[in-house]
Amino acid sequence: MEIATRGRPRVPADVQKLIVEMATNNPTWGEERIADELLLKIGVQISPRTIRRYIPKPPRRPADPAQRWMTFVRNHTKAIIATDFFVVVTATFRLIYVFVIMELDTRRILHFNVTQHPTAEWTLQQFRECVSG
Repeated sequence: MEIATRGRPRVPADVQKLIVEMATNNPTWGEERIADELLLKIGVQISPRTIRRYIPKPPRRPADPAQRWMTFVRNHTKAIIATDFFVVVTATFRLIYVFVIMELDTRRILHFNVTQHPTAEWTLQQFRECVSG
């Protein structure tokens, strides 16, 4: 007399091993892709959710003593400026490009100017005017 098992049948160990190998060798593949490959190549149908159980988890990065990006930004805000262009449409439907340089620490506008035709040379000149005074 056989004992009835409950639930879905277990995934064989060799297929579990294959799933781990596929996930390790193809890090851009997700559960769906691995499920499709198993079905197409060896005819084994396993749901992506089941495959997720066997995919190795990426190792957790240890606490890095190096500075994080936001810590760096906070420590250097007095020396950082932000720049941007934005477009303004005039009453006569012409486009004007506005260039702004802002100090990050105080959020004070250091320099701004407008042009109808921004070029690299013009932008560089705006930086020069801002830095020189």
